[in-house]
Amino acid sequence: MKLSKGIIQVIIANIINLIISIGNGFFLPKYLSVESYADYKIFILYISYVGILHLGYVDGVYIKYGGKAIDAIKTEELEFEKKVLALFQIIISVPIILFSLFLDDTNLLFAAISILPMNMLYFFKFVYQATGEFKKYRYITNLSTGLVFILNLSFLFIFKIDNSFYYIITQVFVYFFVWFSYENKHKSKAIGNRFTFKEMSQCLKGNIHLGIIIMLGNFMGLWITSIDRWFVKILHSITEFAYYSFAVTMLKLINVVVTAFSITLYNFFCKKPDEEKIIELRKIVLVAGAFIIALIFPIDFIIQIYLEKYIYAIPIIRLLFLAQFILIGINAIYLNLYKASNLQKKYLIQMLVTTIIAFVSNFIMRYLWRDNIAAYAAATIVTAFIWLILCQADLPQYKFSKKEWIFIFLTMLVYCISEYFNVWLGMLIYIVSVIMETFILFPKDTKLVIKLAKEMLNAKEREL
Repeated sequence: MKLSKGIIQVIIANIINLIISIGNGFFLPKYLSVESYADYKIFILYISYVGILHLGYVDGVYIKYGGKAIDAIKTEELEFEKKVLALFQIIISVPIILFSLFLDDTNLLFAAISILPMNMLYFFKFVYQATGEFKKYRYITNLSTGLVFILNLSFLFIFKIDNSFYYIITQVFVYFFVWFSYENKHKSKAIGNRFTFKEMSQCLKGNIHLGIIIMLGNFMGLWITSIDRWFVKILHSITEFAYYSFAVTMLKLINVVVTAFSITLYNFFCKKPDEEKIIELRKIVLVAGAFIIALIFPIDFIIQIYLEKYIYAIPIIRLLFLAQFILIGINAIYLNLYKASNLQKKYLIQMLVTTIIAFVSNFIMRYLWRDNIAAYAAATIVTAFIWLILCQADLPQYKFSKKEWIFIFLTMLVYCISEYFNVWLGMLIYIVSVIMETFILFPKDTKLVIKLAKEMLNAKEREL
């Protein structure tokens, strides 16, 4: 599949998710009490860590099949790997379920129950991503989020329920339903139910050995981007946690572009493109990131009009969007380069260092800003900058040029200045400034961006 078509497939999936995220992102906090919304977001925080409990098994599958065509993989091999993962996740889930019952923590219990179906769905998604089957990735992604959205709306507007339990149990139910649906759809008789413990052990060890470093790096990446919420959860009130969680939820609105690039480019990098092509793509990602964070302006307006009780989250959202402008290049380009180039150990060391930096920066900002929870969003910006510098130190052949650094700092400056104007005037000033920066600093690359945009639009027309 061509790169532009792959990107557009993922963008279509994420546009649908975007619409759903807008619904969940605005309807839930609007109609649920702050306490119920905060409780629901605690469950969401817990399940964000479920992906590490396969201990790198799925990442090993991802690396093994990266760049291959789905038809080149033996059906019986995939079926066997899938069954081994299911048994492994059952073994992992049982003690966590028992521990949650001992603690009497309902959110942890439902998160533990979600381990098996979530990681089985990750298996399907990672295989589709690695092999460039982005249309299939799109379907499985949209099915889960679509069902959750429909059921949430039913509870909100038909049954008028203000109890986080129903929204949490709905999510768990959907995970199982979608997993069973895909199991039934892709059920194969290529392998029977009988296989030896030795075969299972070899498969388990092989995939974990291949993917555990990437998994640990991904875990640290997750920790880097969620440590701020843990600081707020532990050190601040449930209401402040709701405000901060709402701000984090708004990031989903810009992850349409972030996820599209990060998912698609791994498969592309596995095919070993030349350095010049990668540098061109990096500039495209940088410019796309600058434009996508302009969503802060309509979000600001909607919150002021529609969600006044979360108006205190606006400064946090602004800072988090600015951090995402830096993180999009890291996630889409540099982390994919580590994985595609088999630099797992270097990747792990760098992620460990960045994790420590994230903790220290959050601690320092907490001390400097005292009770202002926006401090943790500012710490995310600091961490993102240092992380970007570390990536370029590890991969010196892909260092930013002076023009790219100028583009970053000018964009951030205009973004901050635009805050002092009327929402729509500020948006106009920001967008015009980014357009001018792009044409002045990247005159040659702008033609490439326009060409890629046309390819993506044509791909979308053919898809629709």
